[in-house]
Amino acid sequence: MEKPVKLILPEVNNPVFIEGYPGIGLVGHIAGNFLAKELGMDVIGYVESPFIPPMSIVLEGKPNPPLRFYGKENIMVAVADIYVPPTLVNEIAVELIRYLRGMDARKVISIGGIGIGLFKDRMEVWGLGARDELNRELEGIGVKILQYGSIMGMSGKLLWEASRNGLDAYVLLGETFGDRPDPLAAANVIEVLKKLAGIELSTEALLQEARAIEEQLRKMHRQMQEARQKAQKQYESIYL
Repeated sequence: MEKPVKLILPEVNNPVFIEGYPGIGLVGHIAGNFLAKELGMDVIGYVESPFIPPMSIVLEGKPNPPLRFYGKENIMVAVADIYVPPTLVNEIAVELIRYLRGMDARKVISIGGIGIGLFKDRMEVWGLGARDELNRELEGIGVKILQYGSIMGMSGKLLWEASRNGLDAYVLLGETFGDRPDPLAAANVIEVLKKLAGIELSTEALLQEARAIEEQLRKMHRQMQEARQKAQKQYESIYL
């Protein structure tokens, strides 16, 4: 019986594997694509399955598969430009861990968001490692360890599959309000990832995008207040 998922990937020895599938605040998706662009990565593979919608993602005038892998040297980044249903997530995660175990992966890192439903002056990064010693490593770079709760989707499944297969696996979750794409949370996660994976790059472009979104939200809030005040005055002039 043919497997529902096939990974088309070259051999990459001792990779640092980073997963950035869509989730809360699109944090993982934003961060994954940003890493691929800023590090000058090329598409090195993709996921093949009859359960993936028939489509191409057009990027810079070229067709791309919706579930793909970027790579440069021993750094690999997995991104998805579509919603991946849970059954397919399970199959992809199992095949990924089989591949990464065969390649003697150095680290398996999932990145995403954690919705908190409020804004703070300093949004933090939460995380979890596959073992206590990995949690201590995360604490050493400023990550708050998640003690209770659930990690959904590809990040949670990869963490579990990697941990039971003896791989060094981590999840990094940037705090986000949760109702909109959040480049600031993505930048916060990348800053931690730089320490964890030994990657060098600037997040200034993401921070600029975050500031632009914040200014746009402020403008919308002012417009809503002005419209509310105008409506109130019209009401008072008519009925009072």
